[in-house]
Amino acid sequence: MSITLNDLTAISLCVVTQELLDTKRFQQNFCDNLLLRARDTSLEPLITPLKRDLNNPELQKKFFDGYKAAIINNIDKIIAIVSSRYSRLDMRAVEKIVANGKNLIKNLLLANNFAQIAELYPTFKSNITLPTYQLFSASMKV
Repeated sequence: MSITLNDLTAISLCVVTQELLDTKRFQQNFCDNLLLRARDTSLEPLITPLKRDLNNPELQKKFFDGYKAAIINNIDKIIAIVSSRYSRLDMRAVEKIVANGKNLIKNLLLANNFAQIAELYPTFKSNITLPTYQLFSASMKV
């Protein structure tokens, strides 16, 4: 049985969202591939001030709300995909993922800084990513 990109969407969103929840790594490594490795001289003067602002506690707010919105949107997509694809496979597991996803969205909405988002990383990994991967694996066996 071949696996399509469509089949991988839910688990891919989990991996990307999990990376976003690691806010310390995101802030420290922001565009380092372009700045440090590629030495792109046309983009470096534009990216460097962004990186400074992102790591400046007084200026982070302009990034913070958009960052939260992106994570919330990903979790919403994960919930929708898991519900539509895996409900016939294991309704209990799907309901648990949906409930945990909604709880995470609530916690994200209440977060006031990047550190509070980072605290959600292990919860997301254990309550969303792992069960989604298990459903994905089970669906590939069927």
